[in-house]
Amino acid sequence: MAEVYDYLMRHVNYKQWAGYIHELIQQSGEPIHTVLDVACGTGNLIFELIKRHYQLKGFDYSKFMVARAKDKARMKALDIPFWVSDIRHFTLHQKQDAIICLYDSINYLQTIEDFKLFYNSCYDNLRLNGLCIFDICTEWNSINHFQNYVDKGSTKHFRYTRKSHYNHEDRIHFNDFRVVFKDNHYIYYEYHRQKIYYIDEILASIPESKFKILGAYHEFTQDKATEGSDRVHFLLQKHQ
Repeated sequence: MAEVYDYLMRHVNYKQWAGYIHELIQQSGEPIHTVLDVACGTGNLIFELIKRHYQLKGFDYSKFMVARAKDKARMKALDIPFWVSDIRHFTLHQKQDAIICLYDSINYLQTIEDFKLFYNSCYDNLRLNGLCIFDICTEWNSINHFQNYVDKGSTKHFRYTRKSHYNHEDRIHFNDFRVVFKDNHYIYYEYHRQKIYYIDEILASIPESKFKILGAYHEFTQDKATEGSDRVHFLLQKHQ
């Protein structure tokens, strides 16, 4: 997917995302300089956030995404570390001021136990009072925007079909991709499964002994999120 990812994500306003994350950081009142982006994809958000003078690094589970991010950083003459890792199990040599996991990447965690592993890794790699920022997509979003959804597109290099549907009983959001590369007619399939969680489930999973919950916000605002939000942004702060 790394070869076509940026085209598939062309609708995403990364400048808006970077601006909102910057607002949340400022709202916290904490001096934030170093930021780790986990599940960073091909680095698009990092390339926007760096314009706001943060010191950034990122990792992704996909070695192909990481390779693409490194290529883009080289083309931009930016010295940004990228590597392959798992958001449930990661270790840094230096504690960070903030760790972010955005664009519902965390919905790929299939159990609350996976969330707890994520929190533990964030806690171990954040400085005292450091921030953890992540977001989820909601059941409302899946049902109202992506139930039996089909998206098709084409460039001079490839054409793709994305089919989405939501299984309410298991609370799994399915995204299935079919990509045909035109130069060699190679057909590539990729299947994505995201677990949909309720807000109260996420709030209850956050270890109070490790993090203070600063907010759970309705999409790109400081308003309180509800199950009618398409997206919910969580802002946590490490304590003790």
